[in-house]
Amino acid sequence: MMLNHGAVVVGLTMLAMVAPPDGWLGSCAQAHDDHDWIAKGGYRSPLTNEWCCGKEDCVPIPANQVEPTAPGWLIAPTGEVVPYVDTLPSEDGRFWRCHQPNGVRRCFFAPPGMS
Repeated sequence: MMLNHGAVVVGLTMLAMVAPPDGWLGSCAQAHDDHDWIAKGGYRSPLTNEWCCGKEDCVPIPANQVEPTAPGWLIAPTGEVVPYVDTLPSEDGRFWRCHQPNGVRRCFFAPPGMS
């Protein structure tokens, strides 16, 4: 089978013309359901100022897996400690951890008044 390089280039060019650039719609635009308040609230990381996002980026953490320690919230399954200063108030009273695709934390939410 011969590959027509001209057709491939034209096809890729057309795709580039109709596909929105990365970030144009925003990865937060897809948030729904339980975590919808995170995207709708326009929350940003206190540490990096990046968007916390929602559906694919944020997961609830059961309260019995999070405990307050002197330096911050300890997420027991991972051993991660989130400094209190990097913690945002949770609108639904649950703990939430938002992360980048590589797993690095973007935002952490805790129920108000728990620290």
